[in-house]
Amino acid sequence: MNLLGEHVRHQVFGEGRIVSISKNYVTVRFDIGDKVFVFPDAFEKFLVLSNKELSSRMEAYLKRREQQRRRQQEAECKAVARPEPKPEMKEETAPRKQKKSRLRLNIAFKCNYCDGGKSEDSIGFRGVCSDAMIRYNIETERHVWCSSEECPCRNYYDGKISRAQLDAYFNREGDGSFICYESVMLRDWRAAAGIVTHGENKGRPMRLMQVQPNSLAVLTTREPGTPEAKRFIFAVFLVDDTYEGDNRDEGYVSAESEYRLELTPSEAKQMKFWNYYYNPNAPELIRFGSGLHRYLSDLQAAQILKDIAAVKEGTKDEALAKKFFQHFCRINRVDRDSLPMPDGALVKARNREQA
Repeated sequence: MNLLGEHVRHQVFGEGRIVSISKNYVTVRFDIGDKVFVFPDAFEKFLVLSNKELSSRMEAYLKRREQQRRRQQEAECKAVARPEPKPEMKEETAPRKQKKSRLRLNIAFKCNYCDGGKSEDSIGFRGVCSDAMIRYNIETERHVWCSSEECPCRNYYDGKISRAQLDAYFNREGDGSFICYESVMLRDWRAAAGIVTHGENKGRPMRLMQVQPNSLAVLTTREPGTPEAKRFIFAVFLVDDTYEGDNRDEGYVSAESEYRLELTPSEAKQMKFWNYYYNPNAPELIRFGSGLHRYLSDLQAAQILKDIAAVKEGTKDEALAKKFFQHFCRINRVDRDSLPMPDGALVKARNREQA
């Protein structure tokens, strides 16, 4: 298939056009700029060809590739079950080096507070921030994207567009409109690694090196004017798609399965992030720093899900919360009946005060 110049649709970036394609990558030009995707994997979930004939051919190709992959996996399983006898190794032959497998971890994201769509039942993260929140994010927090001249919220703050234009820009579909990742985080259930904000690598996209399908993604934030110790968990989801990222595009994780849970504002404030996480190099330091994500062990992730299940008791999400916790422990071989108590930086600080 000749895809160069073809138009595509992306679930976040809207309409775009393919400007470059190689064996492993495809570059799409959107209104917000060029984005690089893994080829042909991106056409399984994220990119849809506008040309119906090409879209059908791509779907058929991906289906054949998946069938071939399954046949190969079945053949490999049979080979493992009945291994062939190994030939004797000659003395002068050096043993092959084992390829080091990458450790799978879970991930917690540091999210800018977004009150778009906030209600008694929702923390927000479903729309454009209020005027007060836009002003706070720019003037006080000085968040990089919020303060950027490319950000629509900054254009509104500077008086270049009206509030009606800002809201209309967010509500437009399929034309590449983009406010920020936070404004659609709980609509699309997707979180990105962001870019480096300090040092010699400033401006470079960050990568997610150790996140894989079945990793837990934990979304955290804190309310305006509150200290880092009050950072709370407002949503969790089980990763079923992930992009590691490269030198041009940041990594991201997303979820489409049933294992997605949002906490109400009152529930979220019971889930202090620092009850579970601590910096191995400075266990008592409660500081997230400039990085936008932190990695969590399976035990820490299971502790979070267990406490969310307790918080959700008596609510419409009770059954799902318990099922989520049990499913995570089962697929990651965590003994939920002997799970240790959380031992995060806040817990360590309390224990030190009581000693």
